[in-house]
Amino acid sequence: MQPDHTDIILEELARLREEVVNTRNVSIKTDNLIKNLSSEVKAITDKQQRQDRKSLINSVGAYLLFVALIGSGLYLTFDARLEKHTADQALFEKKEAGYKREIAELNAELGRWKQIERELLEFERLVRDGNKEQAVAKFSSLRRVRFAGLLEDLIVRFKAEVARDKYDAGVEHYDQGNFDKADEAFLKSLEYNEEPEYLGDMLYHQGMAALRMKDFPRASELLQRALEFKHPRRVLADARYHLAYAFDRMGEKRTARDLYYRFFNRHEGHVWAPRAKRRWKQLKGG
Repeated sequence: MQPDHTDIILEELARLREEVVNTRNVSIKTDNLIKNLSSEVKAITDKQQRQDRKSLINSVGAYLLFVALIGSGLYLTFDARLEKHTADQALFEKKEAGYKREIAELNAELGRWKQIERELLEFERLVRDGNKEQAVAKFSSLRRVRFAGLLEDLIVRFKAEVARDKYDAGVEHYDQGNFDKADEAFLKSLEYNEEPEYLGDMLYHQGMAALRMKDFPRASELLQRALEFKHPRRVLADARYHLAYAFDRMGEKRTARDLYYRFFNRHEGHVWAPRAKRRWKQLKGG
């Protein structure tokens, strides 16, 4: 039995939550600084615009002066000053737009960190409650956070335990004759652990459940895979006979005939050996 590291894990989760909160606080401070800087730039832009409205070019006197300047050859100087003012105003507007984009990006990042904080709290609650299946599901949404190896090990262990629970439930459903529920539990188990140490037994039960549900092609595939593993002699005999039966029901007479022949030669004393031999003779004669 593996040692229980729950206390250490919960301490690690608390540390991670603290890091998330600190990161979120830094984002808030940065966001406020950029907002203040943006406000200052906007104030300068507004001031420049007010000065622009009061400038000579917007008054009658300015117009007269403008005409006089043209006549006196000073228009080029005035035009250069006007172009500089326009360029400065465009620069301020560009800076303000850039700050607004940065504020929007920071707000989005801040929202993501708040979501991570909520998910960490929920993950911690699930670990405390021992809800392994939901903890595994919640962890998948937290992979973008850099977790310590201890938490990764925890999830691996949780997955293995959930897979085993699903497999045991599947065997129980199978023994009760609930073959559809058994098959569903076996498939769910494989989602958590694709290669458990009991995979051969699971494939056998899956194949037999498929056979009971009259899904003979799937049953034949699963039983063939199951026979690649070591089993007690009773299970081997059961799998071999029903593999022949599955091919027989699929209309694969030649394959079924060969499998029946191998069965009654390997398991002469088995209760189904006479039945297999009779069916072999029928298929051979046909």
